[in-house]
Amino acid sequence: MNHKLSILMAASVFALAACNSPEAEQHADDAGASARAAGEQAAAAARSTGDAAVEGGRAAVAGTRDAFDTAAARTDEATDDLQQSYEEGKARAADNIAEGADNVSAEMRQERAEAEAEAAREGND
Repeated sequence: MNHKLSILMAASVFALAACNSPEAEQHADDAGASARAAGEQAAAAARSTGDAAVEGGRAAVAGTRDAFDTAAARTDEATDDLQQSYEEGKARAADNIAEGADNVSAEMRQERAEAEAEAAREGND
């Protein structure tokens, strides 16, 4: 666009320098008007390009935000699953410890009963 504008401006200047007639002045004015119109079109195109870039940036930000939200949701789900697994493991460990303590307690009662029976036998001899 800048190249066309430069050519139009040069043509205008050349026309003015070539002759000084009313017809030449009219052509120069027309060329200047065309150059101004071309400049306005270039400015409009630049604004449109800028607007498109801004919209593209907004879309990229929205896409990034959506991806982050999805990742955050998946992380929350994984954390919930991890917490649930931890609680289940802790409950199983507590059950195993309680069962082991019950077994030890039963064995100790059995040994005490055997020891008392042995003591009673020894006392009767």
